[in-house]
Amino acid sequence: MLTSENINLEWILKHRAIQTYFQPIVSIRQQAVIGLEALSRGLNANNDLILPQPLFTAAAAKGKSVELDRLCREKALENYKRIPDNDSFLFLNLNTSILDEGVVGSGHLITAVNQLGLKPSSIVIEVIESKVHDIENLTRFSKLYKQYGFLIALDDVGSDSSNMDRILQVHPDIIKIDRVLICDINTDYYKQELFKALVFVAKKTGALIIAEGVETHSEATTSLELGADFLQGYYTAYPAPFPKHINSVSAKTMRLLSSAYRSSIVENIRNMSLKRKFYEKILEGLIEKLACICPEHFEMKLNKIAKDQTCVQCYYILDINGTQITETVKAYLNNTENRHRMFRPDCKGSDQSLKDYYLYIHSGFERYISEPYISLANGQPCLTGSILFQAYSGNPYILCIDFTC
Repeated sequence: MLTSENINLEWILKHRAIQTYFQPIVSIRQQAVIGLEALSRGLNANNDLILPQPLFTAAAAKGKSVELDRLCREKALENYKRIPDNDSFLFLNLNTSILDEGVVGSGHLITAVNQLGLKPSSIVIEVIESKVHDIENLTRFSKLYKQYGFLIALDDVGSDSSNMDRILQVHPDIIKIDRVLICDINTDYYKQELFKALVFVAKKTGALIIAEGVETHSEATTSLELGADFLQGYYTAYPAPFPKHINSVSAKTMRLLSSAYRSSIVENIRNMSLKRKFYEKILEGLIEKLACICPEHFEMKLNKIAKDQTCVQCYYILDINGTQITETVKAYLNNTENRHRMFRPDCKGSDQSLKDYYLYIHSGFERYISEPYISLANGQPCLTGSILFQAYSGNPYILCIDFTC
């Protein structure tokens, strides 16, 4: 395999020896390929392929990054133009090191697009935000090219070195979530929560989400369930040169994913409904027992009940003002040691009036079931159910239960 040291870069630039591979970006909901990412390969004099990393390393070492980047984009545009009846977006990678060199607004890209009769609105410029050091140039570049009509995508978001504040600065049209976050996301709760947070930000700012680097069926279906708009990766299609890319997305894979996604969503909705009814039944059953005793005995009753429930982490009761009137009673079968002193259960007298499980009841709901979150009591995933009840004295109280997810 050729290394960056023995690549004849001058020959490649002179003979425009770049081959474009296309990797499809698919919409399972639309059952369609919505985009094609252009990936460049170099060719030596013997027509052997040169992979991107050594190719761009060689260019950087010889001060030819701008020339190579422009050539790759020109070849990508030319090959994209050749695709008949093409209504998919072209995703163009931008070598972000050129932004740090001050190459902003040269007009080279818009000129090449216009000369080929292409529309800027059909082209997405991908920027690896973590590799740009000059944030001012990145922001200027994004603003300028959006004015031309191009779409801007932030690539590799969620990787170890990415900065979330770039989303606020660039205002991307598309956020591509990195493979680092996608790998094994179907079994990793923390990755799932970070993914959902990025989806939330995207929806609030008008951006779309692409899960990239998807390699397994489970990663694909989980990404869709968590809110991904599109998928890209080896599971759906490998990169291929024109015209082989046309058949690179298997219709069978598309149908399989569509069916699996639909079945998974239906099953999740059913399971969510069943779990909610189950949690509500536990809450309602417990307040029947609490309603006939005086508040001074609430904690004793909770301690007795705590022996019976395997799906509960802890119990506690609030007064109508949101003050915790019992200690946090741990369920015995879930009485695990805290991993860190940051995680500790609240004690009697704690103010819970700013917690959702109190605020919903205070707003007029008779009961509330939260979304899953990490408990500050023990550092474990849980969800909280709360319900309003009256003690035999006539005073209102709120029973809260942290359930194991």
